[in-house]
Amino acid sequence: MIKFIIAARRKPQDTQERYFYEWGIIHVALMVTSPSVMRTFRRYVQHYSIPGIDDGMLVHPLSPMAWDNMADHWMERLEDMGEATRAEDYVQRMQPHVFGDKEFVLQLTSGEVIHEEPGFAPGGVKLIHFLDRKSGLSTEEFNRRWRGQHAEVYLQAIRSGRAPIRKYVQNPQLEFDRGFFKGTLFEHGGVNRFAGVEEFWFDSVEELARLRHDARLHEAILASEADFVGPADTFSMVTTERVIYDYTLGDRSSPLPAVLDPDSLEAAIHRQGLRDWNIPSPARRRS
Repeated sequence: MIKFIIAARRKPQDTQERYFYEWGIIHVALMVTSPSVMRTFRRYVQHYSIPGIDDGMLVHPLSPMAWDNMADHWMERLEDMGEATRAEDYVQRMQPHVFGDKEFVLQLTSGEVIHEEPGFAPGGVKLIHFLDRKSGLSTEEFNRRWRGQHAEVYLQAIRSGRAPIRKYVQNPQLEFDRGFFKGTLFEHGGVNRFAGVEEFWFDSVEELARLRHDARLHEAILASEADFVGPADTFSMVTTERVIYDYTLGDRSSPLPAVLDPDSLEAAIHRQGLRDWNIPSPARRRS
């Protein structure tokens, strides 16, 4: 499964409350009633930055860009992304809803679960590291050290009870044509600027901060990262996780979207067209 990750922020003149309202309610409503979106993205998750976090709680500092949120979208093929974002309903319904700043971090990745506790459920507190590659290191070597020695640092800390991590996922970048996003909302973003994105799930902010406050663990993490991570541009986000829908879970998946049911009200409204509602057209007789 391919993951399309976006870190974003609000317009300078907007409050975070307004921004989260636009993203969490209006944007979600547009997505779940756009056929191209619901046919393409198999899972959609929103992440809301938690207030009151400071760098003294983190292995890596927050970004000076002050990102407000992160979203990840899962799809089966890279081509699906282009087909969805260029579809008529996406262009006419989704694109006009520009509620954030023009700056983005865009990553195309494929995730690997390194650790997941029994009975894991999404939600809670989530730490996200956007990792820059150490200068002079190849992508292949970055991934080898990240998946090998570095993952083992966290796994040992989990096994010993020193790091109460409920789940740990590594998302290495995927190579693709940089012109892929031309003509979309995302063509001005920095695509695959980071070598990888790692995600950690915790029950609380206090448990997350143990990665920094446990001196031995913090030292071990930094010593491992020194072999492959460029620290200058690497940054953290601390968020809550909100799963909007998920169609990857088999019989535990989200309910099917009404807009894809031709007999639903949502589909009937969509058939009325996407614009020019003020232009007279012949009335349709009800059968």
